[in-house]
Amino acid sequence: MKINPVVASLSQPLFKQFFRDITGYQDILTQIHQVDPELPYAYLAEQINAYGAEVLLTGWGSVSLPESFLKDCPTIRYVCHLTGEMRWLLPRKLIEEGLLVTNWGSVISDNVAEGTLFLILACLRRATSVVMTMQVRKGWDLDIDPPGSLLDKRIGIHGFGNIAQQLTYLLKPFRCSISAYSPPVPDYIFESFSIQRETNLERLFEKNDVIIELEALTPTTERLIGKDLLERIRPGGVFVNAGRGKVVCQEDLEEVAALGKVFFGLDVYSQEPLPPDSPLRRLENVFLNPHLGGPTDDRISLCTKHALANLRAYHLGEPLDCVIGISEYDRMT
Repeated sequence: MKINPVVASLSQPLFKQFFRDITGYQDILTQIHQVDPELPYAYLAEQINAYGAEVLLTGWGSVSLPESFLKDCPTIRYVCHLTGEMRWLLPRKLIEEGLLVTNWGSVISDNVAEGTLFLILACLRRATSVVMTMQVRKGWDLDIDPPGSLLDKRIGIHGFGNIAQQLTYLLKPFRCSISAYSPPVPDYIFESFSIQRETNLERLFEKNDVIIELEALTPTTERLIGKDLLERIRPGGVFVNAGRGKVVCQEDLEEVAALGKVFFGLDVYSQEPLPPDSPLRRLENVFLNPHLGGPTDDRISLCTKHALANLRAYHLGEPLDCVIGISEYDRMT
């Protein structure tokens, strides 16, 4: 099998992190040429043309591509994206013009769903207050509502993509009743998971014990979740955001969280890193995670092997997994 050179717009630390376990793919690795993404796009284009590369390998922090990319680099046929969202990476026009694009698809969705489950349980079991009481104040009795259980709870999910779908599997042992709201997702997907489709966000927030935010960030959803919806969550209820920070109006979230009636589990924020003086850091009804939802370090090799398998399939002329067409692109963050 002849492997055409592949140019990788990845930082050296990220390249080492992803490509430390490549057993069985050494032949492909020898043809990958890493280009520092801190350098301008013009340098990336120059390197692609110098190698005559057909494939560009991208991931977090790669150089964003302009609409002129296919004209600037006429040998390019395929962008193999190691990670997930890519609207920041390349414009829709490139896919319309026939550029082949793949990402990690659902490879780590179960890993992120696991992190979401962790946030839910941390809120219900009052993890922040427990840590503060036991390890900071050296006390015993919690100075907050007593812990609760996930068993038999009503769960409402905003968004029903790969992560939300995997989360439904993890919730099965807890006998939860689950409903979801996500207008872009077709009915047959809800039906295939036996999930009730909710007709509006107001009802989703009002009727459930736990609300999970997993919707994609688009111009329509940015700052969609504000005070009006957050105040609909019942006292003692839980709101978890494991999706996109900017889907939630953070000022409204801070205001509602300060009331202490609802428990919040947050992995993402409208501003990252979360500022040291954020009022959220002072609240014991808030569990904060520093955007560690996934992939965890021990699962990154799955993303790498998925990308390398796609690269091998491309060079063999075989079908690729997780191809991103216009409809998939439009639903992305």
